[in-house]
Amino acid sequence: MKKRIKKINILTFFIFGSIFFYSCGAEINEHIIAEEEVENISRIVLIQKESNPAFSYITDLSINSYNPNWSPNKEYFAFISEKNNSKDLWISDNQGINLSILNNNLGYVEDYHWSPNSKEIAIEFEYQNNSSNIYLYNLESENLLPITRSDKKASLGSWSPDNKWIVYTIENSIYVSNPKGVNEIYITEGQNPYWSPNGEYILFSRINNAINSLYIFEDVDKILKNVGNQKDEMELKKNNVKKIHTNESINIIEAEWAFGGNKILYVSDSSGNNEIYIHEIRNKKNSRLTNNEVDEKNISWSERNKSIIFTSNAHGRADIYKMKGDGSNQEIILNSNENFKRLDW
Repeated sequence: MKKRIKKINILTFFIFGSIFFYSCGAEINEHIIAEEEVENISRIVLIQKESNPAFSYITDLSINSYNPNWSPNKEYFAFISEKNNSKDLWISDNQGINLSILNNNLGYVEDYHWSPNSKEIAIEFEYQNNSSNIYLYNLESENLLPITRSDKKASLGSWSPDNKWIVYTIENSIYVSNPKGVNEIYITEGQNPYWSPNGEYILFSRINNAINSLYIFEDVDKILKNVGNQKDEMELKKNNVKKIHTNESINIIEAEWAFGGNKILYVSDSSGNNEIYIHEIRNKKNSRLTNNEVDEKNISWSERNKSIIFTSNAHGRADIYKMKGDGSNQEIILNSNENFKRLDW
């Protein structure tokens, strides 16, 4: 199925007074794409340290725009916009000047995920009957191919780092599928699956008694190598689901892989407010990275910088901060009269 992309040149609006950039203390080595919320409407902001001024609005407040993400090669970014009862996927160059909208009649865009090679995007479309399916979009050919064909709700997870598999859920079951093939493999029960950068694990969550707990599925790479050998495949699945915490009261708000898949960043409200922690896969150690009485969240890891950006309400609004992977060198990057939400760099 081929869908046309409508290309639009947009002149961005520069931000002069409402956002303050702390260039002396914090060093930004990569552009940040961010979602900024203004009175329950979100817009997309591109933060470029080397430009003057350093910020530009990609969208304005006439439409609700959210969930911005860079392509892995940093040549493009994408986001979702809502207008006229429609949710569409927009794709932009890395300067935020040439934007394209994916025109389709498949349904509302609920989520998407860039492929590791930056040439494709997995997209979750929701229909009016609340069911959803996942499609593969190729940027060069502009083709859309179905990955799932369910009459239930299929929710997108992420790609394997080798670009060969996509993990997703159908209702409460986690599957992996070859997007260009025919294999669909059941993994386990859970939600929000997220493949590790080293390909060894799938991070996911389960909710029990209103507590959202984190789990990892180990050796997923070995299972995929044994596809077709039912005996070996079942043997590998027996004991490879591991819970991150033994404490049943620890509730997880969000999570992100770090250090190449050897550690997991997560936000928990177990201390009474949202704080950032890190879990080490090998020794099962959990360390707290932030410690105060306000909320921290919207974590985004940079493998290149071995650093984390996140939002904190330390000054009454959700401003953007940066710290090292061990929680050291915490410093504010910028603050605003509004709240920042989703971040990517």
